[in-house]
Amino acid sequence: MVLLLILGLLFINQTPNLPPCEDNTTYALAPGANGSLGVLIVYMDPGISHGRAEAVFDAAKKAGAKWVRIGFIWALAEPLPGEYNFTEFDWIINAALERNLSVLPVVMFTPRWASGRPNAKDYYLYPPARGEYLRDFAKAIATHYRGRITHWELWNEPDMRGFLRDLDGDGSTADEYAEMLAYFHSGIKAGDPNAGVVLGGLANSKVEPSCEKDYLRKLLSDPDFPAGKNFDVMNIHTNFRSPREIIEEIRETRATLEEFGLEKPLWITEASYTPVRKFQTLPCYLGDEGFDRYVHDALVVELNEGAEVVFWAALHDYGSDRPESDPYKHSGLYTYDLKPKRAAEVFKGLSKELGN
Repeated sequence: MVLLLILGLLFINQTPNLPPCEDNTTYALAPGANGSLGVLIVYMDPGISHGRAEAVFDAAKKAGAKWVRIGFIWALAEPLPGEYNFTEFDWIINAALERNLSVLPVVMFTPRWASGRPNAKDYYLYPPARGEYLRDFAKAIATHYRGRITHWELWNEPDMRGFLRDLDGDGSTADEYAEMLAYFHSGIKAGDPNAGVVLGGLANSKVEPSCEKDYLRKLLSDPDFPAGKNFDVMNIHTNFRSPREIIEEIRETRATLEEFGLEKPLWITEASYTPVRKFQTLPCYLGDEGFDRYVHDALVVELNEGAEVVFWAALHDYGSDRPESDPYKHSGLYTYDLKPKRAAEVFKGLSKELGN
């Protein structure tokens, strides 16, 4: 778990030769690094054509991914209380498993009937009116997918106002998420005692105004639902951070866990950057070449710091629904049409180094 910084070392032949950053620092996998690589797959929801889904999973496999992170929309899987519709989710998950891709589903988006604000336009972003609704759903999915899904993630970036709404109006969603996590954990373990619960990936932004600060500490110290006992895997996001900032974030996260006597496996379910020059915020990572180098360096430092699974976000670029003003639109290893970028070869080279 100690970062290995090697000056002037060329990447081994499995990774395309990339010149070092302007300070001549090259990051290389530490001896014994044994984590796994995954990719976030966007648009992989019921309604996607099966042909498109198969092509996307084939691209993930070709890039060397061992894991795929996909959305699992509660509102679609349980449109009415106790009435489950897993048909298309089954097809998607089975298609991934057939390619030896492990699946991390992210459970998100509350059905209107369960929402704490059913009349709100964004009802799906609110926590459920009763925790039992989420517990029962978690038990149903864990039971249904026992033996196929080993880990379940609850929500994406709950510390961001754009993903989870404050139900009680106290200015924080940490209390709501801590309660959701307790019920979710209870349901997953009831349905499959061997399944792991992954904390919703925290954005952890120190500069984004919409990101609630000190979120992990708030979760762990919640007086009614202290979160430490309700998740098995710690999970953070490191998007657009420099390697040094990533290392700092990982170590700060572990220090916060230690404050509460906790030691958890660490997954990073989103590491991301862009090849678009106007959105590139890191001087060492500019242009297409800088994007390729960032894919390598960010994943390497995360693995060297002991992350067990690291996901690049995303496998392919976003489609026409995302404007060109979105910094994440072109963050894929592939274009939206699944044409590989050089970054896909960088990712594949790292996967080979890991022996994945």
